[in-house]
Amino acid sequence: MKTSLSIQYAQMQLGIVSLRKHQIKPIQSILDHRDTLVIAPTSSGKSAIYQIAALTMAEEKGQWTLVVEPTLSLISDQVQKLKNRKIPAAYITSLNHAEHRRIYHDLSRGKLSLLYMTPEKVATVDFQIATRDNPPWLVVVDEAHCVLDWGSTFRPAYLELGRRISWMASQSHRPVIAAFTATAPSQEREEITQSLGMTKPCLFTMSLRRDNIIILLKEDCTGCDIKYRLKRLKHYIRKYGSTGQVVVYCSSKKYADLVFNYLDDRFPDKIAKCHAYMDPNRRQRNELDFIHGCKRIMVATTAFGMGVDAAAMRLVVHFQLPLSVVDYYQQVGRAGRDGQKSHAVLLYGEEDIPLNQYILRSEQYSKSTRSWVDRRLKEMAEIAASDDCIMRQVVAALGEEDPVNCNHCTNCQKARRCSHED
Repeated sequence: MKTSLSIQYAQMQLGIVSLRKHQIKPIQSILDHRDTLVIAPTSSGKSAIYQIAALTMAEEKGQWTLVVEPTLSLISDQVQKLKNRKIPAAYITSLNHAEHRRIYHDLSRGKLSLLYMTPEKVATVDFQIATRDNPPWLVVVDEAHCVLDWGSTFRPAYLELGRRISWMASQSHRPVIAAFTATAPSQEREEITQSLGMTKPCLFTMSLRRDNIIILLKEDCTGCDIKYRLKRLKHYIRKYGSTGQVVVYCSSKKYADLVFNYLDDRFPDKIAKCHAYMDPNRRQRNELDFIHGCKRIMVATTAFGMGVDAAAMRLVVHFQLPLSVVDYYQQVGRAGRDGQKSHAVLLYGEEDIPLNQYILRSEQYSKSTRSWVDRRLKEMAEIAASDDCIMRQVVAALGEEDPVNCNHCTNCQKARRCSHED
């Protein structure tokens, strides 16, 4: 498909030499003013799709794009990269009101192409007033699985996004809505599009397989004490994490602190940690130390990961069973974003299941949401206990049709050895 001069100019602004085939059709869909849902794996260039569409319309029509992201770290990273390329972008966070006014003034004068914010900021009166006579032509919801995953628990502003976008439409033209995620199982895609108020969305999907994560190891730690898991963790870090950065995911603050203290004694001055109970400033410093390479190993709960773009991450370890397949795939997807060989290790035991059930019970879920999260935990547990290809089961759970074996996870290796013995 031949791209227009405006699209080529947007590519040049972003420093993209050529578009991948899977990027071109979604870009055109958005530029044709169609609501668009893109399901694609991590590191597949999803950001470039909406950024090229945004810059193309900014160049041709002088219109701006609103980008809704889940975390401040992701927002600041994206905006800084755009500013480094002299692209007019900004973000609204918890800055002082004078800074907000300056940004909204620039927006009204056509000086901004992209404005980034969290769903909570979209709900503010200041934003509604500032955009009443100048709504965006495009609303991008990145990491759109958060609409369901977080909207039904501690981020209710996600479930309000559809109504906020509808309000924008009532003031002037209706914005195009584009949603992007790597993890939306088939049954959840319709729920996401309905919640956002998308109209007959065009769906674009890619294979979710990550072939450069060539081994997905798992080890059954059922009945083993915590010292055994810690020793295995140290073994895997030394074996697979010596050439790059490492993230170790733990189910709770308690285990994150325990693992951090253990590793800090054995890898001094190389460890950082991140969980939701930390002082926000300290947590942000730790994240930046890891992203900038000052620390090599991050020990974290699910509070860390989304928006982390550390290209040289070579190993992701789950110290316990993840809460869901969605969490597992998102976190494993942090590894090997540069396309190089990387590893993922899953340590699990049957005792992880009641631990995770306890964690989930502590959340204030509705009855229907509780049933949903319980099903997702059961699905993850079944995959961990299965002898079938781990990657095939994961991408099948996320809605990929007719997935094939990866041929390099632990289960595939075992199956190959057994066939040779026969």
